[in-house]
Amino acid sequence: MARTLRVIEDISFSGIGIHSGEPCEVLLRPGDSSGIFFDLPGGFFPVEAADCDGSSRGTRLVFPDGSEILTVEHLLGALAGLEVWSAVISVKGPEIPAMDGSARIFAESIAKAAGPGFEIEPISIIRGIALGDPSRGGFISVIPSDAFEITCAIRYEAKGIGCQVFEGVVTPETFRDDIAPARTFVLASEIEGILKSGLGRGGAFDNVLVVKDDTPPAPGDLRLPDEPVRHKVLDIIGDLATLGAPLRGRVVAYRAGHDLHLELVRRIRRSLVPA
Repeated sequence: MARTLRVIEDISFSGIGIHSGEPCEVLLRPGDSSGIFFDLPGGFFPVEAADCDGSSRGTRLVFPDGSEILTVEHLLGALAGLEVWSAVISVKGPEIPAMDGSARIFAESIAKAAGPGFEIEPISIIRGIALGDPSRGGFISVIPSDAFEITCAIRYEAKGIGCQVFEGVVTPETFRDDIAPARTFVLASEIEGILKSGLGRGGAFDNVLVVKDDTPPAPGDLRLPDEPVRHKVLDIIGDLATLGAPLRGRVVAYRAGHDLHLELVRRIRRSLVPA
């Protein structure tokens, strides 16, 4: 068992949804036990009760009462990255507000409102799990480890991003300093297609890092070195938080995305069920 933190006072956030473009609000309040729960019109559900979909440039949760919440990964990433595993989440609007496109604002507020929590059994990886997507040459895997570690690599043909790698143990300190500030990013050439697909309606320069295809961002335009790959690490942490408990394992990802992250979650869950 491990003792984690909990939300000990109410925290609220409001803003525009990055995909819907609609006003959204979220309230975090203290829970009475370990676990991340959603307080919805049709019931009170742990995050692991949701069906997770990662097919549309973000993570969508669909709960047993039919409620849907879009773009949950940055908020869940902030909770998991800071080892806060007791909170109740209420949402008004179709998605979690984008804030500045990263988890920094969530993490700063959660850190101030967190205190001693409950014991929770971490999910320990006993045997390796791996899966891939040949269509894009991407894969993700997890192997046993005594800590939560992530190695993530991305590769874009566009020179504006190119190849980037992040490797490290995820602790509250490394999350706060090295991962949480990394913003959602997009190549300039992708914007028109995203808008035509009905997504990105709330995207703007204050919540998205826009990268030119042929020119890397100037150092002054970045919050962190290799900011795009660090944002991918944030997405991995947020998506793995849908397990509902801390993970002990080393995750290795290359050209992965929300769909592969969430398929890994499903396979981890299946591996925990006795044969």
